[in-house]
Amino acid sequence: MIAQVLIEALELHAYHGWHRHEGEFGQAFLLDLELTTDISRAAASDELGDALDYDRIVKTVRKLFVDTRYKLVEAAAGAMARGLLEEFPTVTCVDLRVRKLKPPIAERLSAVGIHLRLSRSDA
Repeated sequence: MIAQVLIEALELHAYHGWHRHEGEFGQAFLLDLELTTDISRAAASDELGDALDYDRIVKTVRKLFVDTRYKLVEAAAGAMARGLLEEFPTVTCVDLRVRKLKPPIAERLSAVGIHLRLSRSDA
């Protein structure tokens, strides 16, 4: 029973960016994740130990995304996708969106970012 475990609209403050002030003050990022995994055991047992723990996923994402500073969102997203595959062996694919909510761009827009899909076979 293959499913996507969802973490939606996770807002994290991080210090990624090309410009000096982004590294100095940081900014808000919005993350959406889909982790593909087999949920057969969890669906049958109804036990958290057989499932992907949402809290553990969020803590891992926070560590991967916030603890290291990147100049580019692409680099941060790539490192996070690889880290999630390493931390959660039952995950076969990571699909994530990383959006910078207040980019240093003069035009009015809601966000910029990247959508990345990394499968275990591609990692």
